Amino acid sequence: MKEISYKRIQLSGILLLSVGLSIRNVYNQYEQFLTEHYFTVPSLLIIVGITVLTVSFFGCCGTLKENNCMMITFGFLLASCFIMEIVGGLAGFILLEKTHSVVTSKLHETMMFYNKTTHITHIWDGLQTSLHCCGAEKLDDWYPILEDKLPMSCCGSYDGAIDHQNCTASEPNVYQQPCYVSLSKIVKENASTLSGVTIGIAFLQLVGIMLSCSLSKSIQKSYKQV
Repeated sequence: MKEISYKRIQLSGILLLSVGLSIRNVYNQYEQFLTEHYFTVPSLLIIVGITVLTVSFFGCCGTLKENNCMMITFGFLLASCFIMEIVGGLAGFILLEKTHSVVTSKLHETMMFYNKTTHITHIWDGLQTSLHCCGAEKLDDWYPILEDKLPMSCCGSYDGAIDHQNCTASEPNVYQQPCYVSLSKIVKENASTLSGVTIGIAFLQLVGIMLSCSLSKSIQKSYKQV
């Protein structure tokens, strides 16, 4: 039973690490439209995952060697991970609530540089083409920026702002959905996954903390009897 519990802790560390890396990779694709806080939480998850894997080593060794010091270290480190996971999970829920305003603000902010910097132009074209969206909150958002015209990426083309054939609101293939809707959905889904997994694993690890306390007391009793 003890071995199974430590294996579960190791698996929880691997899961935290995997989820953190996966969500961090998704957010990296849209880093121009997010604040640094959205990268802090998955980064924390990665650190906690690595820490949990390391902590499980102390638990295994402490149990096999019946070393009270290692069991106390295991319990303390696991409790620290538990606190960080709760903080990370709650931070994820807070970011979830702010997603709409953050994404919308960043979309408006960056689209002002469309056709002024190659990097932003490429990012916006990629965003609109991949998510089938146009503009921040409505396709009309482009009109004051591109002189009453739309980027070709609003019509599914990836050819920069204006091609030999213009993209207009009357085109049958123009994307009508605002980009904040598509992007917010992606960010919220990942933030929800991050928060749910983190808090869920945190409470499962309470078993490990209680186990380490129980074993530590058992080891102390055995020492006294000797």
